[in-house]
Amino acid sequence: MIGSVIQRARRALAGALLATATLAGNGAVVGAQTASAPGTMPFSPVVSVAWLGDWIGRPEVIVLQLGTAESFSRGHIPGAIRLDFDAEVIAPGVEGGLRMELPEPAALEKALRAKGVKQDSKIVIVFDVATNFARAGRTFFTLEWAGLRDRVAVLDGGYPAWQASGRYIATGPGKTLAVQGDVTLAPSGALLATKDSVRASVNGGGRRLVDARLAEFYNDERDNGMPRGGRIVGAVNLPFNSAVNANGMFKPRAELEQLVAAAGIGAADPLTTYCHIGLQASWMYLTLRMLGRDVTLYDGSFDEWSRDASLPVGGARARP
Repeated sequence: MIGSVIQRARRALAGALLATATLAGNGAVVGAQTASAPGTMPFSPVVSVAWLGDWIGRPEVIVLQLGTAESFSRGHIPGAIRLDFDAEVIAPGVEGGLRMELPEPAALEKALRAKGVKQDSKIVIVFDVATNFARAGRTFFTLEWAGLRDRVAVLDGGYPAWQASGRYIATGPGKTLAVQGDVTLAPSGALLATKDSVRASVNGGGRRLVDARLAEFYNDERDNGMPRGGRIVGAVNLPFNSAVNANGMFKPRAELEQLVAAAGIGAADPLTTYCHIGLQASWMYLTLRMLGRDVTLYDGSFDEWSRDASLPVGGARARP
């Protein structure tokens, strides 16, 4: 009994120290960005645990942590609000339709306002376990598409990295918001590639195509469960998981630049990512955004492409 009381007291003290520290620090952003002058907030598509520790106390910083209600209750970043990926980030599935589709803007706007997101908010997306990092990438792309470009970031390493840093952990359902946000979304088709624009790329008149699937799917060595195997003609392979270490943290920037160059991608090439259904491609979209590349995402991905027999595929093996 006494031990549990002491433990709670220690947690409360740690939380108070964290809250004090977050008001005074100036953070470093993942990548080449350096700390800025006091009072200004550096912000980029990927931020570090140290950055979040410095800025989490600012009212404009909104931390949205992905995961189930149970996992969130077991532990989350202090002040974070739970974001339900299946119910709030992607559209409900339709039998026979494409999977992992973008949500209705009005529904997404309502969900974000309920979480306190305002016009000037800086949103930090946090994945709950290392194996779910691609969901954070999908959330990042969805919010950029919705008009929040340069106002959303992903925490490098997610909640596991925060936990491993020894920082304070909150439990329970999280805070209750007294005031809703006022964010207004304005989705932009400029970040979305379409079947027609990808066809133009295949014919040499568009962007370089980046296949973010694992090599065994790119080379049709493993059944993808779709009408056809192989890859979109002309695409290079840059597997989504090649950008991260086993703990879900990004590899060093120089190593990522080498991976991109080794795939045959030129320094000035405009790019379009795709995968099976748009999930893994979203993580590669985030990776390339972090590297400062001009990139769009083919949301229909190979799920849509493989259904249209008039569209060319490369490297496909004969099926029984």
